[in-house]
Amino acid sequence: MDRQSVERSAQQKLASINAPWAAGAAGLSIIVGAFAVSVVNASIDTPNSFVSMTLQPFIFVGLGLLLFHIGQHVHAMNQNVILMVDSMDPAEHEVPEPG
Repeated sequence: MDRQSVERSAQQKLASINAPWAAGAAGLSIIVGAFAVSVVNASIDTPNSFVSMTLQPFIFVGLGLLLFHIGQHVHAMNQNVILMVDSMDPAEHEVPEPG
């Protein structure tokens, strides 16, 4: 394979790797929604105990989705680095032996 076709192939592979954004958006919206519900629940005269008990699991689910999104993003960045290194010409980046 010539250098241009290797670079073109690497660019196509890099363009196809994306972190899914839906998990991050869902996690953030769950956390913001739980915060809004907690503010409303705290501002009323007699806070609802059921709402207070269900807020913590919702926040955990939201944080879990955010962490999943961050992990997928880091994985996609790692794949980009691996594909870039694989597409390099080894002859150009040889390390000379000492001595």
